[in-house]
Amino acid sequence: IRMNTLAIITKIELKKLFQRKDSWLMFTILLVPILYSVGLASNSDVITYTGAGNITAIGFASAMFQMSQSMFIFNVILSAIVGRSLASEIENKSIRLYINRIGIRKLIYGGKELALLIFSVFIDILLVLTSIVFYYAVLVHNPNVASGIFYDSNVSMEVAQIICNCMFWLITIFLVMLMATRLKTLVCLGVYMILYIIMNLMSYIDGIKYLSPLHYIVVTSSNSSQIALSTMLFLLYSICAGILFTHIGIRKIEKMDL
Repeated sequence: IRMNTLAIITKIELKKLFQRKDSWLMFTILLVPILYSVGLASNSDVITYTGAGNITAIGFASAMFQMSQSMFIFNVILSAIVGRSLASEIENKSIRLYINRIGIRKLIYGGKELALLIFSVFIDILLVLTSIVFYYAVLVHNPNVASGIFYDSNVSMEVAQIICNCMFWLITIFLVMLMATRLKTLVCLGVYMILYIIMNLMSYIDGIKYLSPLHYIVVTSSNSSQIALSTMLFLLYSICAGILFTHIGIRKIEKMDL
């Protein structure tokens, strides 16, 4: 019964996510490869490419992930979506309807989190596909930038970069879901921004840099020999963070007076 209930909650939450206007803001991430490929193909002065050699389709997708991660705005949009999904429902008491109907709070928390994770992965897949489509539809017209090849010897590194950026968004969901049990949506957003700055600083300090998820993104984007190891460590890190944050979040929501 429990898995069934979880599936139902996840389905309801996904439906809510796709109906909300702020969720649609996340889809503007697809403009990154679109504008970038059009700009590069038309030799615009604003968008320039300074990579070594011509870029492959997977290389372009990876560059777009790194680009959208470094813009930070999408992390903020995502944390707002996550915060709204839980914090605002606690705030306006609409979560009570759920609790009265389902009764098992951990399923409500789990269903909401699962829906957000699926939503995030869906956007990641769309970003890869959009990058590849626009690479072949638009970017190939500029042979100085695009090689027209799907992938080359750097493919494992580029896929690792894509995976690490995806995982960082998943960690954002785990983290903000946990904060949303205690804080209001706007406060979640502010705290997340502060934590992001702290994580950024931590990723450059020896000794504690391994505790910062951004450290792994820096390592994979820097072409180093430790990419496979770092990706595995980051995968392990993400799983542990996910289990830990979810466990604490569920305990918090079970003790709350809702």
